[in-house]
Amino acid sequence: HTYVQQNIPLLVEYAQKVADSHGAAHKETLEINNLVKVIAEELMAHLQKEEIILFPFVREMVIAKKEGKNIEEMHCHSVNNPIRAMEMEHENAGELFRHISEISNNYCPPEDACATYRVLYAKLEEFEKDLHQHVHLENNILFPKSIALEQEVVN
Repeated sequence: HTYVQQNIPLLVEYAQKVADSHGAAHKETLEINNLVKVIAEELMAHLQKEEIILFPFVREMVIAKKEGKNIEEMHCHSVNNPIRAMEMEHENAGELFRHISEISNNYCPPEDACATYRVLYAKLEEFEKDLHQHVHLENNILFPKSIALEQEVVN
């Protein structure tokens, strides 16, 4: 989560600057600015939920398995419940980025773009790629293993 936490503030700052400077001539920058704010808010809340609720429980299950112990079920009855919520949030973030990619001409800045405009598009593309990796690791590796582990160690 370090990459996301470090880069969200940059994206928010750059998107606002570009919208302020170029919004009159390039209306898409206004929409991108609004979408970046939504993404920032949603992803920061998403990371908190993972770090405060889901990951500690997964860690507890891993320790229980290593020690050959059983533990009580998660307060929300099953690890499936927060995992489903996380997967829905992953999908939503992906949709927002698909929309940004579309309205930014696949992150290709216009000819009259300033340096900040160009950096914003490059950072957005980089961020989307990192997000895809993040989602893949969680949805396809961590979450299925956590669901299987729950079957082994939860009473």
